[in-house]
Amino acid sequence: MKHIVLLLFFSSFLGFSQVKPQNGTALSKPKMVAFKHAKILVSPTKTIENGTLLIENDKIVAVGTFVVIPKHAVEIDCKGKTIIPAFIETHANVGLPKPSSTYSPRPQLESSKLGAYYWNESIHPETDAGNLYQIDQKANEQLIKMGFGFALTHVQDGVARGTGAFVSLGLEETNKQLIHPQAAQFFSFEKGVSRQTYPSSQMGSIALLRQFFHDFEWYKQAKQDEVNLSLAHMQKTSHLPMILHTNDKWEILRGRKIANEFNYTFSYVGSGNEYAAVGALKKNKERIILPVNFPEPYDVKDPYISRQIPLSDLKHWELAPSNPSILVKNNIPICLTSKGQKDEISFWKNIRKAIERGLSIQDALYALTIEPAQLLQLEQQLGTLEVGKIASFTVYDSNPFEREAKRLESWLLGVPYLTESHSEHELAGVYNMLLDGKNYPLEITGEKGKYSGKIQSIKTTTTKQEGTKLDSLQTKVYVHLVGNDLTLQFQLKDVNHKGSVTLHAKVNSKLGIFEGDGMLPNGKWIKWSAVRKFSTDNVKKEKSANVVDTAFSANIWYPNMAYGHTTVPKEETTVFRNATVWTNESSGILKDATVIVANGKIAFVGNGDFSIPVGAKVIDAKGKHITSGIIDEHSHIAISKGVNEGGQAITAEVSISDVVHSEDINIYRQLAGGVTAAQLLHGSANPIGGQSALIKLKWGHTPEEMLIPNAPKFIKCALGENVKQANWGDYNTVRFPQTRMGVEQVFYDGFTRAIAYQKEWENYTNKKDGGLKPRKDLELEVLAEIVRSERFITCHSYVQSEINMLLHVADSMGFRVNTFTHILEGYKLADKLKSHGAGASTFSDWWAYKFEVNDAIPYNASMMHEQGLVVAINSDDAEMGRRLNQEAAKSVKYGNMSEEDAWKLVTLNPAKLLHLDDRMGSIKVGKDADIVVWSTNPLSILAKVETTMIDGKILFDSQQDEIKRKENQTERARIITKMLDSNEKGEPSKPFLKRKPRHFHCDTLGEEGSEEQNCH
Repeated sequence: MKHIVLLLFFSSFLGFSQVKPQNGTALSKPKMVAFKHAKILVSPTKTIENGTLLIENDKIVAVGTFVVIPKHAVEIDCKGKTIIPAFIETHANVGLPKPSSTYSPRPQLESSKLGAYYWNESIHPETDAGNLYQIDQKANEQLIKMGFGFALTHVQDGVARGTGAFVSLGLEETNKQLIHPQAAQFFSFEKGVSRQTYPSSQMGSIALLRQFFHDFEWYKQAKQDEVNLSLAHMQKTSHLPMILHTNDKWEILRGRKIANEFNYTFSYVGSGNEYAAVGALKKNKERIILPVNFPEPYDVKDPYISRQIPLSDLKHWELAPSNPSILVKNNIPICLTSKGQKDEISFWKNIRKAIERGLSIQDALYALTIEPAQLLQLEQQLGTLEVGKIASFTVYDSNPFEREAKRLESWLLGVPYLTESHSEHELAGVYNMLLDGKNYPLEITGEKGKYSGKIQSIKTTTTKQEGTKLDSLQTKVYVHLVGNDLTLQFQLKDVNHKGSVTLHAKVNSKLGIFEGDGMLPNGKWIKWSAVRKFSTDNVKKEKSANVVDTAFSANIWYPNMAYGHTTVPKEETTVFRNATVWTNESSGILKDATVIVANGKIAFVGNGDFSIPVGAKVIDAKGKHITSGIIDEHSHIAISKGVNEGGQAITAEVSISDVVHSEDINIYRQLAGGVTAAQLLHGSANPIGGQSALIKLKWGHTPEEMLIPNAPKFIKCALGENVKQANWGDYNTVRFPQTRMGVEQVFYDGFTRAIAYQKEWENYTNKKDGGLKPRKDLELEVLAEIVRSERFITCHSYVQSEINMLLHVADSMGFRVNTFTHILEGYKLADKLKSHGAGASTFSDWWAYKFEVNDAIPYNASMMHEQGLVVAINSDDAEMGRRLNQEAAKSVKYGNMSEEDAWKLVTLNPAKLLHLDDRMGSIKVGKDADIVVWSTNPLSILAKVETTMIDGKILFDSQQDEIKRKENQTERARIITKMLDSNEKGEPSKPFLKRKPRHFHCDTLGEEGSEEQNCH
């Protein structure tokens, strides 16, 4: 009813000849409307003061200071008002069904989708938002209130999500609002509601998307021997813009790798923390759709709770509003989205907050209008208020980019949509009310929607002492205003009238006059009026325009969390003198030796003559021990969103290198333990798992910078109870294998298919198959690399019989198993391992923690070493990775191994197993400057790391660590003070809920894990 009243008012105000509400909010309109005397933001670079905007039907026909208004046009006086182009929402799901899935405790291995569609339910490019769109009045109105007039809406589910529809947010029939049924393609790294077991990790989603693109490229060939409706639809819409949804800044870089591989161009829906990776993002300058849902402050009044908040959370709260301005200053094109906003108040509050942090009003408007229009290739129709463009805009009582403003009305495709009256009536004041020939003082207070009043009336009292007396009496008045229709209700108890009075009137707030009719207590209908004597309304102090916070500096650390560097460390020329140097070479351990580092390499090592390079830093290491950096052959730190892709028995297509997590605090902790490099291994959920990532622990660098360039290729295989899912629960029985016997058959099946696949490509290359290019299969590509000895296996293993089995498989298929990791029964068949050429990477003294390691002994490493195997000690554990020096020392105790050989267990030997010993693992001229300075013998439990250097950069220093601890506390106190000030001002806040940190291990399933750190 309220909507109808508003519409009736507005139509009479504009002089509309008829009113035909559509869904309760749209109005019929005149053919031509002129908005006069307005401030018009024509475009980000052009503003017209006191201008006129003339529209005809759904198009703009004139805009300027001097516009001739046709006589038949309806004129609207917008003096003091601001007109802004309708915003374009590029990340919405309005008007579309919400994805849902029927829950079942039993996993679903195969697709249950009927029809000739793609094999995985997370891939559904055939989902067409244009076919599904239906107007959602509530959702549309929420966006309209924020200033949006258009939305790119899509079903937010799956890896390949389908096409999005571009719609006007008007509420007339759907066929008028659906502008472009197919406007863009959407993708993500999220599985969505699919019940299939695959993918179960982000690296699985990335591999699936990559495989889908390969399939699509293959499908585009002229000759086809199958029909696939998913790929066919993708082919029809391949010309559309491609948008990838991300949940973290590093996911943009992951998407970039895929885009570059296929020569695609992605735009990205961002997460809000891109400022912390701007150096990497600005290299390609991809368009990023940024949310402005800046985090609320925590409630930090309780110091015992506030001290638990991770510094990374505090810094993000402070820096998030600067995200848009930082990206714009680095020439990264952005769109702004309302994603995550509850209402128009929070949306505009955050827009102005971004402006206060340095985003110009022009750039903010550009990001809401022109940039989205360019993304959708609709800049000729939308984005500005220029002649010929669509008449969609919003009228405000002032410029909302500058200060808090009230939205008065929205025009979409030339049709007005209202939630507020065009003219704002301020009723507060003192009036003379003429009621049935009598004057009554009437006072109205409050503001629109919350008005109240009181009236002075006269009553008589009679006493013996004073006789009859006239007294003044105040009575409360109920005040209700809809449009310009006013209702007053009150009780009178005076000499003239006693009882309930109801009055109706039309309001002219400019003149301060009410006029209307009403009913007195006796039922008499009367005419009445009121004239305002003066206003008692508290004069609304116009909020000042935004002031850029020039005192604010983008205090970004690398990484932006506890122990981050204030600047990324640089290579240094360094001379270490008078040290005890463990060379791991034939020269052994040198006393009082010198090591010179230059250009990231070891330039000199020894006791002989040397010259100190110009500008070198000279460090006296007297009494210290210098070693090459520890190399962890088996690690699961620094991995994002899943260490296992257990959705299938063979997942050779997935790669840990796609999901390196450079902000894992365990990187810094392990630097403090002397670790400089690691093999990040897939878990042990399947016989043939994913590809490894060989990294250096470059704290403060990007994931790509951590990857060792031109590193040898490795993959994780596994044996034992994890593979056959014995410990996965009763419902995990849909995936083969379920027994140890079945594991062997998985290997044979996989490698047999790979050999056939390789032969198929050889025939194509040699023109023996008629010229039809084979489909590229990422899984078989990798398995074929193993067969060709171009990729090396690291195999999770425990039991002698299973190790024997895989040796036989490899021998029969013509390849070698590079490394058996764990291999706690390796001492039982060391001779066979030696004959095969396999190495061993084991634990020092773990045993009996599950049944299949009951026969493990702490002498395993030394016994295999005595048989001539290359043996390493690994961690497989984030905590153990911090003390691998002590793990190596245990072989001195248990196996009577020499100190030099024991030290090689965590340095040179893992380098050999990883085929990196030509670059690292010893201190030799020409090798990478991965160096650790110890306080004493590194095998001692008293040894502490004083300095860790990687490629000539000092990434950990014990003295700097003390400084960083103080910096952490200072930074924490500074931000909490700001947050506390926000709390005391009564701004919205949220409680802190502590996140329990989790480390990935071989058997960890799912995406949750080590990226969630509780660092102080």
